[in-house]
Amino acid sequence: MTISADGPIAGTNGPNGGLGLANGGSHYFREIDPGQRMAIRAAGREFARLTGGDPCLLLIGRILGDGAPGGSTEQRVQKSCQQRFGFPTPEPERTINVILDSTGGPLDSAFRTVLYLSRYAGKVNMYVPRRAKSASTLIAVGASKLFMSPFGELGPLDTQIRDPRNPTDYISALDCYQSVDYVREFGFSTLSQALKQLATVTQGKLLLSDSLNAAAQFAIGSINPMLSQTRSLDFGAWGRSLKMGERYAQILLSRAGQIEQGKAERISSRLVYGYTHHLFPIDINEAAEMGLNPEEMSEETYRQSISMVESCDDNQVCIEFVDGRDQHEQPAERNGDSAAGELPETSASAPAAAPAPAAAPAPAGASAKTAAPAQAAAPAEAAAPAET
Repeated sequence: MTISADGPIAGTNGPNGGLGLANGGSHYFREIDPGQRMAIRAAGREFARLTGGDPCLLLIGRILGDGAPGGSTEQRVQKSCQQRFGFPTPEPERTINVILDSTGGPLDSAFRTVLYLSRYAGKVNMYVPRRAKSASTLIAVGASKLFMSPFGELGPLDTQIRDPRNPTDYISALDCYQSVDYVREFGFSTLSQALKQLATVTQGKLLLSDSLNAAAQFAIGSINPMLSQTRSLDFGAWGRSLKMGERYAQILLSRAGQIEQGKAERISSRLVYGYTHHLFPIDINEAAEMGLNPEEMSEETYRQSISMVESCDDNQVCIEFVDGRDQHEQPAERNGDSAAGELPETSASAPAAAPAPAAAPAPAGASAKTAAPAQAAAPAEAAAPAET
């Protein structure tokens, strides 16, 4: 699937790549139904038990960009985390386990998804029981720790763009970008072969300068038709789209895994430029050889995670916590965070977030008039950010 970047570089009508999810996106994905949710949460509770009881976020389905029905992927992640934990603290200490299964989507949304998760967790563990292809590979490499099943796979980060030969299809920007290198190599090869042929035919009687001029004209005539199909603006756009994935991967690798800069650059370059085609399967062994240091999932964690993944059809999107705690409950505060579903007060009143001692009874008639408006205001404050 595509990992088209937002904007015209991908040659699309919206920010969600080739599927055009921003325009009539409901044709390409749908939400899970209540029956599926019950089965998923049952498996989620068991998965949480197996992984130490930390919050478990399910991230299934294509990555969605701005304008998608129901909001983009990063907006959905933000909403789920804010409902669960409240407003993020400066240095969160909790761990969030993410079960990731996606075919890709916009690079920008994938990058922001990891940024938002890092606002709520000091450690993000990423579990890939089946696939995290294309732009979702960017989410996987941004994890503090990556877990893959023996059947799980990542994919290259080469951006997909409209095929110049067939605008209804897509092609890797890397193919277009490297085609200029191919033309250059073809030109030098043609020049060399032409010189050898002229030397053979003329038996070395032609001056070297004349042979070189004749061979050069022949080589240039051979590559001109190919070069004429490439505009410099297109060439720059292909290169920039590839650099986006490379730079995003460098940033996330350096932040999440405490990887030194040189190693992060080598891994990100390999993810963008090092594979023959976009569907190349990067399994756990390839990921380890690359330097991502994945750990293999246990059989039981794989069984529980894959059961959640397979409960959703390919066109369904599920982004929610599934470890058994209702996101609309109000659990006791942890790590200094607000209760789930609540937002902290404004900065002026933030210190008053701790539970206050019981107040003295108010005069008759006064409590009903003063307390009611305050109670009604709280839900409105909590709900406002969910509409971003």
